[in-house]
Amino acid sequence: LKSFEAMMILTVPEIRAAEEFTMQSEPISSLELMERAGSVFAAAILPYCKNVSSVYIFCGPGNNGGDGLVVARHLASKTRVVVVDCSFNLKTTSEFLQNKKRLESIDVEVIPFNHFLEDLTLSSNILLVDALFGIGLSRPLSEDFQRVIALFTQTQGYKVALDLPSGLYCDQHTPDASFCVKVHRTLTFQFMKLAFMMPENYDRVGEVKVLDIDLKLPPEFPLQYGSINRTYAKRYLHLPHRFAHKGSQGHGLLIAGCRNMPGAALLAAKAALRAGAGKLTLHAPQTVLDKLIPFLPEAICSPDKNADCFSYVDDDMLAMKNAVAVGPGIGKNQQTISALKDLITYKPWPWIIDADAINILAENKAYLTDLLPNTILTPHHKEFERLVGKATNDFERLQKLREFAKRYQLVVVLKGAYTTIADSHGSISFNFSGNPGLATAGSGDVLTGVLLAFLSQGYHPLIAARLGVYLHGLAADVAVQKGETTMSLIASDLHKYLGEAINIILEEK
Repeated sequence: LKSFEAMMILTVPEIRAAEEFTMQSEPISSLELMERAGSVFAAAILPYCKNVSSVYIFCGPGNNGGDGLVVARHLASKTRVVVVDCSFNLKTTSEFLQNKKRLESIDVEVIPFNHFLEDLTLSSNILLVDALFGIGLSRPLSEDFQRVIALFTQTQGYKVALDLPSGLYCDQHTPDASFCVKVHRTLTFQFMKLAFMMPENYDRVGEVKVLDIDLKLPPEFPLQYGSINRTYAKRYLHLPHRFAHKGSQGHGLLIAGCRNMPGAALLAAKAALRAGAGKLTLHAPQTVLDKLIPFLPEAICSPDKNADCFSYVDDDMLAMKNAVAVGPGIGKNQQTISALKDLITYKPWPWIIDADAINILAENKAYLTDLLPNTILTPHHKEFERLVGKATNDFERLQKLREFAKRYQLVVVLKGAYTTIADSHGSISFNFSGNPGLATAGSGDVLTGVLLAFLSQGYHPLIAARLGVYLHGLAADVAVQKGETTMSLIASDLHKYLGEAINIILEEK
């Protein structure tokens, strides 16, 4: 669970700045830094070498290929290693040449790619390492490298990329038709790359592990993308003080549920109480409250005038509330649409808009201009598409997210793997807790309840969003650690792990 602690997402220029700063401040040469990276990679890949007959390392002409040569040297005494030289008589870096020369003193077979094709006799019981190109690639590959990647793709065996799958652009969309290596696992150096955060690249990247090679960032170095991790959560999360009481812990109003979807209200309400709201009022149709009252003895019940759906808002409903959340399971009845418009007119502060309330906004976009700054929206990808239109790729969706949040001065939580949060300035942060077990009905309702708890307690909306997303994901991680699986986890499991997740955040380092 603590492995996510140091995750950071850097762009290529930022990584270059970190490498330069590290070399100057240690000091260390680029050749020595390559030696460090290659040796760390070799140690990380060694467990994958135990059950294979050979390791084939495909080395390009640049520093990624130089890293691959270092890996070959470090693995040579432990398994059979074959270097497939893919430099094609191109100009190589000096570090590549020096490491190629070092290989000559040990028994490692080095085969030029064209000769390798002639003698190709590979079984499926092999490990293939992609060390062709790293983060610097910015243009389509030549025909020679297209042949290499075609062969790499067709060959059976377990495949690992060194730092970045070759052919993948680090900071921008890689077209589907581009020649790009597809691997089972990517072992990347020091920092996550933006391309790894995009669903479109999962088939290329596989599972990612970050290897620590002790790169350092310059002091106060501004980063384009933020990371939501335990370090961030520990900085802002606080327990109630000794003299706290239910009034000081905030009173949240949850507007949720309709006749056909009572469960959404229950999931959100229980999460709000478990995440620390001092008091919770659940406003729901009587048909929903009748079903839920036995399971929510701590909640204050506020029955709607309509027995089946959310249909109105008034002063009494909003009085003495510290935060409001609306949307889980409310449906899109015409009375509900009118009631949401009235709620926007009241401008409750602060508040969260989720689920069907987002879908209503998507069909009535004029309402967006009436939302107060820092209102939190929590769409999943399809709901976000209804708000802003389709994106041709994940990078375009990220840009739409930035522009949408900035235009309407909102905090937008785009749910999914590495849930992405955009703030009213257009800044982007990625969350590093959670697992595929959250891909289940109702997990978003739980998140809404957690966010409502933090808003009710007085956290700034942006901090509440980041903390809530991290805690929600961490609860899922705890659940899996305790014996659930990413296949068996359901939303109602999450409540019982919120407390343990809070303890993990707050425990001493």
